[in-house]
This record gives sequence, structure tokens and C-alpha cells, in this order.
Amino acid sequence: MKLFITRHGQTDWNLRGIIQGTTDITLNDTGRAQALTVAKVLKEERLDAIIVSPLKRAVETAEIINQWHQLPIQRDERLAERCFGDYEGTPITDFDFCGFWNQEKEADFPSCEKTSDFFLRVHSFIEECRVKYANQNVLAVAHGGVSLPFYTYFKEIENDHDMRRYMLNNCEVACYEL
Repeated sequence: MKLFITRHGQTDWNLRGIIQGTTDITLNDTGRAQALTVAKVLKEERLDAIIVSPLKRAVETAEIINQWHQLPIQRDERLAERCFGDYEGTPITDFDFCGFWNQEKEADFPSCEKTSDFFLRVHSFIEECRVKYANQNVLAVAHGGVSLPFYTYFKEIENDHDMRRYMLNNCEVACYEL
């Protein structure tokens, strides 16, 4: 089984350095072009399922990628971005990004989804895919935050104090083999 994950294409908030979290933002023209590039890269790849976050930016990215595969796109809440609470809509420069992803500091962000809960949510998606899609190829279209529990799951990393270095860029694709 191959489990691909890609982060959605660029949004205006990405461009401006604004924290999105669960705020439902659409792609901009650059994001649509990025998604088309990924679609061309994955065009020859056998995909058996495309599963997407319910947020608009991920759904639109999945729809663009799916143009050559014509698969039913399945939405899964577990692929939604982590809730950044009161920080959504604020500049990323005003935010302790390292602390936010450090499970030991999750109490410092009371309005946000706990890091440990978020990782459990995404890991449950991966575990289900292992069983449900054994011997198949799955594309998950999600968010930068979602790419972190994917990475830590497959690389067996417990809690790194600088998780940012593992985050996918817009429309970057990672492939994990099971």
C-alpha cells in the first residue's frame, strides 16, 4: 500500500502569513496552478481512493488532482486542519509555532485543539487506511498541520520540539509505503 499525502494549494492567507486553522479559505490562482502541477505529477500513479479534508482549500485541490483519476472524493473530518482557536486570522509572526506543536506545552494554548488529541485523530485515519485499503493506493489531501502526524507516525517520532521542519509546503507530496 502507498499512502500519499499532499497539502492543499496556496491561499491568500498563506501568501500573507495568516494562520488559517479551521477557517474555511479557498485557493488563490497560484494554489490552483500548484494543484494542477500535482495532478500532472500523480497522473500516471494508480490511485484507488482520494480522501480529503472537508475544508474548501483541500476539497478544491483534490478536485483538480482528480481530473485524470475520476474517483469519488471522500471527505473525512479527521483530515481537517488543527483548530488554532483564538490565533486563527492572526499573523504567523505573532505566534509561538514551536510551542504550539510541542505536546508538553499544549496547555499554553487553551483555545486550540490539543496537540495530543490532534495527533490521535490523524493517526486513527492512518490506522483505518492500513486496514480498509490494504494493497491499494490512497491519496489524502489535507493541510500542513495534518502532514506532521503523518510524518511522525511513519518515522516513529514521539515529540520533536521543532515540528515545523516536517511540515509539507503547499502542494508538496509525501508518499509512505505500508
